[in-house]
Amino acid sequence: MKICACICELNPFHNGHEYLLREARRLTGADCIVAVMSGDFVQRGLPAICDKYSRARQALMGGIDLVVELPVMYATASADYFAQGAVSAVVSMGCVDCIAFGSECGDLNMLRSLAGLSEEDNPGLHILSQGANSPTSRNYKISQLLREGMSYAKAYATVTGNEFAPNDMLAVRYIKSLDMLGSDIEPICIKRTGGDYNDHSGNAYSALAVRRKIEKKENFAHLVPKYVYRNLQGIANQSFPINSDDFSIQLHTLLAKAIEEEEDALNLTDYMDVSENIAGRIRSNIGKYTGYEDFAGLVHSKEYTKSRVYRALLHILLGIRKSDYADYLEDCEVPYIRILGFRQSSTALLTQIKETCVVPVISKAADAGSILDDEAMYYFGQDVRAANMYDMAAVFKFGKTPAHDFTREVVII
Repeated sequence: MKICACICELNPFHNGHEYLLREARRLTGADCIVAVMSGDFVQRGLPAICDKYSRARQALMGGIDLVVELPVMYATASADYFAQGAVSAVVSMGCVDCIAFGSECGDLNMLRSLAGLSEEDNPGLHILSQGANSPTSRNYKISQLLREGMSYAKAYATVTGNEFAPNDMLAVRYIKSLDMLGSDIEPICIKRTGGDYNDHSGNAYSALAVRRKIEKKENFAHLVPKYVYRNLQGIANQSFPINSDDFSIQLHTLLAKAIEEEEDALNLTDYMDVSENIAGRIRSNIGKYTGYEDFAGLVHSKEYTKSRVYRALLHILLGIRKSDYADYLEDCEVPYIRILGFRQSSTALLTQIKETCVVPVISKAADAGSILDDEAMYYFGQDVRAANMYDMAAVFKFGKTPAHDFTREVVII
């Protein structure tokens, strides 16, 4: 059985994802596809537009055979840690043959080169002899800029004159993570169609374009498969859509408490992604707080990206501290694999993962306490608390019946 993995957020599942899955099966000949998917909060530091169980169902309807949840400590981390954690989850399953990912450039050789150029080892001056316009010469120039502290994106754009898109940057990190873990899993690069990650134009196949349509209450049916549209319509005004402002009261309460207790307890900078500068801007602007999104704008400065500010605020909201995750983040390990859903026709895949996985596999949340050690259970508890906080936001917004994460069943179609 050949198994291909995809790392994704599916926020929400759209036509571009359907295309990527089709191409992944065609290019790899895979019998099964496993998705490692973010839970209720995503890498940009924001809540997903709909809950993880709904998105897992969409994925299964779209042809994915089994969905695994990426622990919240990785799902909401910086791009490097996000990629490392997701790749670690794939490697830990012990049965995956390849990882397929979307890329704007579609050039696996170039992505491999950039992944290698991020290392400290000098690639060697001899490559200059191959000509100023050769790829290796281009790579050498990029490597020099990386050593001077320039980012992947800026170095690539400076040398080639082309923008280095977000999915290309993630692809480089996936390849680098595979190398770092010494894995022989094959990376498969699939050129994206339609819009790129940040494209929110009306007809772009990007999750951002879909979310913008939803926020504006505009028709988005042409951007997603019919089964996804029906799924979202079915949960509309019950648990969907959710946005950052639905957590405004919770965030303000936690920020005010953290600032009040700073001298006697934790500093704001103890939380992941909260620098001294961000902490200072939180303190100086807390009196102007009117809501989550507006406050993120007040804290934002040219020193940091908006995503960094979102992640900082989210980690305060979720109680994710630097000390809690130092060991796992540095070692790029996942403490468990949690199954969110699978297709009935893919039970053999689930059996295979349970047999070969090097970390505990959780298919029923209530059983976690009996199969995880104390440390792993602490991290699993963080996932559960994040899911419950997300669910309560939907309870307050739509009046839905609460659904504790411990009682939720795995999605099976």
